[in-house]
Amino acid sequence: NLIVVLTVLKHHQLRQPCNYYIASLAVSDFLIGIVYPIYNISHLEKVREISEKLGNWSVCRVIVCEVLALEIGSSYHLVAITVTRYIAIVYPLRYHIWVTTKTTAIAIAVIWILSQGSSLIMYTMYEPDRPVKLCRYEMIFPVTHVIILLVIQLFIPLAVMLALYVKIARIARQQAKVIAIQQACIIGNVGSKNGIIKNELKSTVMVSLLLGCFTLSWTPMIIFFFYTITCSNQPCTTNRYVRATVRILLYLNSSVNVFIYAGRLTEFRKRIKADMSGCFNKCFPIWRVKPLKKTNTEMNHVSSSLSRITLNGPIDATLETEHVS
Repeated sequence: NLIVVLTVLKHHQLRQPCNYYIASLAVSDFLIGIVYPIYNISHLEKVREISEKLGNWSVCRVIVCEVLALEIGSSYHLVAITVTRYIAIVYPLRYHIWVTTKTTAIAIAVIWILSQGSSLIMYTMYEPDRPVKLCRYEMIFPVTHVIILLVIQLFIPLAVMLALYVKIARIARQQAKVIAIQQACIIGNVGSKNGIIKNELKSTVMVSLLLGCFTLSWTPMIIFFFYTITCSNQPCTTNRYVRATVRILLYLNSSVNVFIYAGRLTEFRKRIKADMSGCFNKCFPIWRVKPLKKTNTEMNHVSSSLSRITLNGPIDATLETEHVS
């Protein structure tokens, strides 16, 4: 997540509205990776010095509020990215009118404000019915909060993304068929038709992957919350491995987002690879990554360029590298 943010900040070519959403999503997921371990440490019952202090309601309230606020923000960043893709496919001529740097900044600000505000209202104004010993969501909040969480964090984002992606896939399929027919008639190339259909299938698989990851991450946690809060024996005892697994699935979504959204963009991949290679070469000069071999034309051009720069003696390595680049 940090690599994605730094890549967008470093490269001017990546400073586009859709990439701003991806960078903001990476910030949200990065903060989840910082806050959630604190929440997880509070579950260490055997280390009472830690669990009792973090289990204090005044402290636990802040931790739970921030964890859930960041999760809400992460979900609606995915919705915002989906909306921009929907506009790009369905209204391509209006995309640059509707999706601008200004509207993107406003949308990102609204997502952060609403996610933090809604979590603040829901969880700071609530007072638990029984003393809080451990900072666990399922041991503190009633079923009403789980229903609200279910609607806000799962049903609404999933319904919006599913509806938009279905329309995106349908329109993309129609466009692929039209282009394939035109190229087959004009060029008479069956291979190009197969290539277009293959790309269309890849897009459909990507849509399924996006929705599948989101659903797989959230559904087990919601079911676990419902079971824990509504079971007959309170406080409800659950298997610790089940409890750990559902949480791992939920927060795994915060790390998978980067690979799904940023990793599938060609420009992002190129910039990240270049930055990582440069960083590796500086940190480990012994195992320096060799550049790709240049063609004869490129080598002649480089040689002539260097000959114009070099006057007497060896050329400075930094100057040579910058000029060749």
